[in-house]
Amino acid sequence: MKKKIVSVLMCTMMCVSLFAGCGSKNDRGSDESAETEKTEETQKTEDTQGAEESGDKLDLGLNVESVTVATSPGYEPFEFEEDGELKGFDVDIWNEFSERTGIEVKWEYADFSGLLGLISSGKADAVSAQMTPNAEREESYCFSDATNYYGSTIVVAEDNEEIKSVEELSGKTIGVGSGNSMQQTVEAMYPDGDIKFEVYTSATLEAMFDDIAYGRIDAVLAQDIQTYMAKKANSNLKIKILEPFEYAPAAIVFDKKNTELQGAMNEFLKVIKEDGTLKEISEKWIGEDITVEKE
Repeated sequence: MKKKIVSVLMCTMMCVSLFAGCGSKNDRGSDESAETEKTEETQKTEDTQGAEESGDKLDLGLNVESVTVATSPGYEPFEFEEDGELKGFDVDIWNEFSERTGIEVKWEYADFSGLLGLISSGKADAVSAQMTPNAEREESYCFSDATNYYGSTIVVAEDNEEIKSVEELSGKTIGVGSGNSMQQTVEAMYPDGDIKFEVYTSATLEAMFDDIAYGRIDAVLAQDIQTYMAKKANSNLKIKILEPFEYAPAAIVFDKKNTELQGAMNEFLKVIKEDGTLKEISEKWIGEDITVEKE
């Protein structure tokens, strides 16, 4: 009888010990799991704080401290000066580039016709002035992907009823900024050379609009957006803007050998297109999204 009681007690103690052991094991597992989760969460927080504190920049593979960009102010809303500060659509693209990469952007000014010469002479790394790629320019330079698209249009006097489209320029005198690729497009439409071009060394429109008013020229070739902005800024302008005869891309220009900077800029443009920044810049300066190709 005593042996039986002892056996029962021993069995009971073993069971209690077994359950206690299992409970302790599970408790340790729960505690270790909770501690691991806590450690991982702490590490994530520290990593995030470290990235913010170190000010991580967008790495485009450029081992340079600065980039010099040439432009022609007076081309509102793309590049113009206000109270001594350079502003505009193209300028904000480079401001964003500098902010995200930590690379300083320096500016060089010239008339539109002299901008590419600054690249050739080594005084600038890039030109940002609403230039359109064409065969002649691509012999010596390379271009980024399009930053935006614009319409090529004809501007005439408000009371001009003779010119209603690009097909009605025969025998007329047309004003155009030096280096403007629209001239080549229109010249190709009139192979007999029955259009006279008055070429202006500056890409600004004021002088051309004045000459329309005084009857010195019959029309002007201009970018639609720039013309609308000029008319909005000066309600006294007596001009009429015709429907665009073509749409073209505007891009940033580099020396043909500088494919490193070209590739970096294309990667940057891809980033700000995908996150919506480029569209925001367009809406800020233009009032609409001109970064999408028109059909």
